[in-house]
Amino acid sequence: AIFVLALARPELLERRPSLGGRRATVMRLDPLDDDAMALLVDGLVAGLEPESRAALVDRAEGVPLFAVETVRALIDRDAVVPREGRYVPADGGTLDLDALGAPASLQALVAARLDALTPDQKRVVAVASVLGATFTREGLVALTGDHSGVDEALESLQRKEILSVQQDRFAADRGQFRFVQTVVRQVAYSMQSRRDRKLRHLAAASHLSSVAEGSELALVIAQHLLDAVDTSSTGDTDVPELTARARHLLEQAAYRARSLGSSAEARRLFESAGRHVVDPVDRARLAFESGRSAVDAGAYADALGMLRSASEQHEALARPIDAGLAAGWQALAHLWSNDVSACALVAQPWWDRLEGVLGAEQALIRLGWAISASAVTRGDMATAVDYANRALRYAEAIGSQSEIARSLLMVGVGYLSTGAPETARTLVNGAARLARQGDRLDVLSNCLNNLASIQLSRDLVEAEQAAREGIEVARRSGVAAQVDFTTVNLVTALWNAGRLADAAEIADAAMPEVSLAMLQNAMLGLRYRVAEARGEPVPELPDREESEDATFQVVWLDLAIQRALHDGDIALAAQLADTSLPKILDAMSIDDDFVMLWPLVVRAALSSGDLALVDRMLAPVEGAAAGVLSLGVRAEWHWFRGAAAALRGDDPARVEAEFRDGVERLDEFGARGMAAQAREDLGRWLVGQGRAAEAEPLVAAARATYHDIGAEGWLAKLDAWQSERASVER
Repeated sequence: AIFVLALARPELLERRPSLGGRRATVMRLDPLDDDAMALLVDGLVAGLEPESRAALVDRAEGVPLFAVETVRALIDRDAVVPREGRYVPADGGTLDLDALGAPASLQALVAARLDALTPDQKRVVAVASVLGATFTREGLVALTGDHSGVDEALESLQRKEILSVQQDRFAADRGQFRFVQTVVRQVAYSMQSRRDRKLRHLAAASHLSSVAEGSELALVIAQHLLDAVDTSSTGDTDVPELTARARHLLEQAAYRARSLGSSAEARRLFESAGRHVVDPVDRARLAFESGRSAVDAGAYADALGMLRSASEQHEALARPIDAGLAAGWQALAHLWSNDVSACALVAQPWWDRLEGVLGAEQALIRLGWAISASAVTRGDMATAVDYANRALRYAEAIGSQSEIARSLLMVGVGYLSTGAPETARTLVNGAARLARQGDRLDVLSNCLNNLASIQLSRDLVEAEQAAREGIEVARRSGVAAQVDFTTVNLVTALWNAGRLADAAEIADAAMPEVSLAMLQNAMLGLRYRVAEARGEPVPELPDREESEDATFQVVWLDLAIQRALHDGDIALAAQLADTSLPKILDAMSIDDDFVMLWPLVVRAALSSGDLALVDRMLAPVEGAAAGVLSLGVRAEWHWFRGAAAALRGDDPARVEAEFRDGVERLDEFGARGMAAQAREDLGRWLVGQGRAAEAEPLVAAARATYHDIGAEGWLAKLDAWQSERASVER
């Protein structure tokens, strides 16, 4: 018996069908999956960075030969070198595969295969390589002018496994044709003359322009025009016109990307358009648009340089209004980067320069927003409200519904911080209504975030609803900072409601994506609370950073107090609480996150047993007007008044009344975790009063709630107290 193993391409059986006869077994070798290809790559090159390894696997497209030949090409270029008996990257793990074309040996192999095609097949492959990674039959027909020849060639090229049809039902290009291997497209493209490539790119641009609707294919058409420019000869006179058309289409695509909430893509496209401008006014304008998109995308460090450059370019061109508008966005980038002083230093001089200048309203609105926001972060509420109102007047002057909405929101935020929550809610709701009417998602997301903040201490259901919608709207608008801010508000609402698992899940998913240091610490503070309640390991305390931002200082102190209490350093926790409360009041008065931050400083004071400190922690709420106190803060206040009265040894009737009032109001507020803790506190006090029978239902209810919400950490402390109590009684 003789066993013969033959390796061949599928077209061999087309030429010699008898080879696959009765006594032969034909096996199809499919491409390797990514895991298998990764193992092969590891055997070829050791010590690759994960990104380079993934890129090499992706480039090989499941064909071992492609990986081997690519590595050989890298060895030829000294990008991969022998070391201690293995090949390793010369630059410590990173490979620049983008700079590497098809390896020469592989290129020759593919070229030989393409040379064996019929003329019709060659023409279809050549045209397809110009059309792109995926293409349609209609595109091929438009560029070749041959219906029947195209259909026949497509059928045979699929049999030869040079082309395939995209079958993924979730893919946007489902039903279109594609090259089975990218390297085949690269070689087919390189085998054409520059002149032929240019003519085909121009034909492709013309065809796509005839079938495109609006700016849907603007980016693809622009790329064909730029490719035509790249393949032009020195004497071609159409290069300036083609470049201008491409730049215009890139701008169209950028504005479309921004409207769809793809801020990072909009930035990339504006930058690409900027590389093809000659006019200095256009260059300054595109630098501004790139910087503005970078702010929306959360790339604040990059945005600062772009917007500073845009402002300077407009200033040099004697265009102060445009320079001031760019400076307004630059100031906001400073604000999001936690550089409050730089925000004011940039915005204030431009406000002073442009105030009252005809036509400068848009710039003044943006500058006013920056000045107002920076004043809020410093706790200067008078300045915040003043500039918010000034910006509102400019918005009214130009009749811009979206800017009126934005300015109303600014005024509302100022009023919230000055102790007028109902006024604030009315203004923010009005701003949200205008934003919805004008379909301004960026403004609407900001409004919903602030509505969630207002409701955090009033209505937890509405706070959650506003936050969830706000996150969705912020993602659609492409404003990264709003996604982060609103996610913090959502986790806060869930924490207040005692929904520990939901809070943990959302916080864990969001934390790696949060770019602002202040919000990272705020999310960490929430995660710390949840971890302690659930009995999980608590996060590490981050290094302290200096900042003028009152909110930034507050969230770091909040973390430090939690850590001190966790470590049992009650004296430090009490000292930090005394420092923190004035800053909390500067940042948010007794509203917004006060309902979440205040219990911690009071708990630190109660743990210390320092009655004077406890009184200082309670004083801001004790002295507040009844109409300003939200349901949540009022509920906490009664709970803490009961705890403080118990610590002082006040009249038992008063202690019990305050505790029971706190429990009832916390139940009404929907704060299940805090209500259970208040029940436990009341139960412990009743036991101390010799009223154990009355305490049992309260302690049992607290225990049941802890079980229900997954508060194993709190439950363990309750168990420890009950065990200690039983031991004493024995």
